[in-house]
This record gives sequence, structure tokens and C-alpha cells, in this order.
Amino acid sequence: YTTFKYSNLKLSTARLRKTGELTVSVDVKNTGSRKGDEVVQLYAAHLNSKVERARQELKGFKRIAIQPNETKTITLPVKAEDLAYWDEKQNKWVVEEDQVKFMVGASSAAAKLEKTVSVVQ
Repeated sequence: YTTFKYSNLKLSTARLRKTGELTVSVDVKNTGSRKGDEVVQLYAAHLNSKVERARQELKGFKRIAIQPNETKTITLPVKAEDLAYWDEKQNKWVVEEDQVKFMVGASSAAAKLEKTVSVVQ
């Protein structure tokens, strides 16, 4: 068993177009004395949605093996369409203009870092 430290969370853009994509990257360091596996999870929270949304939505994850004192950079792609909701009135998926907070960690309850992006036209 070992411990991990998350740092250097980056989003490839601060403004995500409704038809665009961004990349989320984070450094994960094994701070313990044994090799270990970590499942890095990426969650999104819609801050100004016009509809009721889940408090957090899992948008990606990656399992990695890290040696003691080693740091790995993990990258996870997110398409704007992955942030859509089903609009019953329009009978289609809708990507709304919104502020979306991305969080990374080993679980939804243990998010270590967060950054916000604007979804724009």
C-alpha cells in the first residue's frame, strides 16, 4: 500500500466551444515506499445549468502503476458533447453555455484539485 499526491492540474483551454474538445492533465506522484496503482478519476459539475443535473458526473478515468517517488502526467480528453443533457422538449442532446468545474482525484469524495472552464457558443 502507498500514498499519492496530485498536482499541476491543467486544462488545455479556459473557453470550451460547444463543438470543441479539451484535454485535462494532472501530475500524480507516488509518495509512499511501495509501487502502487492509482485510478485517476475526472468529474464535472455544472455550476449554472438551466436544468437539474447530477452534483458530479464522472467524465473519465485512467488506471496507472507508479513506482515509489515517481511522478506521471495523466491526460484525459473531454468533448463538449460529453457535457450535454437530454432536452425532452427539443428531443435532442443539448450542450449549454455554462461554467463547468472539473475535479480530479481517486474518487468523487476525494477530489484533490479543481479548475473551471466556460462552455461558449
